[in-house]
Amino acid sequence: MIRRSVIALALAASTFAPVASHAFPFFAKGETAQAKVKMVKMTLKNQTDAPMDVLIEDKPVTIAAKGEYALNAPEGTHVYGTDKAVKVLVTRDLNGSTASFR
Repeated sequence: MIRRSVIALALAASTFAPVASHAFPFFAKGETAQAKVKMVKMTLKNQTDAPMDVLIEDKPVTIAAKGEYALNAPEGTHVYGTDKAVKVLVTRDLNGSTASFR
């Protein structure tokens, strides 16, 4: 009786194992899943009377005199000045805020 139960259990397990292995990617995150990066919306404001050049990572941007620039960048983005110094490090705490330069 025990032998028949073990054989029946082994047959059932071998029948459902291929189905379960194909279902795995649908229910679990695979290695190719990318982490979601939080996007931050903020404003860069030029308080000077002259245009200001900044680098947002590698992208050059000119902010007009007394002008604003709407920035939508991933968290961790660096904003550099012309002297290559970091002016702003974008974090989730800055979402909706304004960074002014003089």
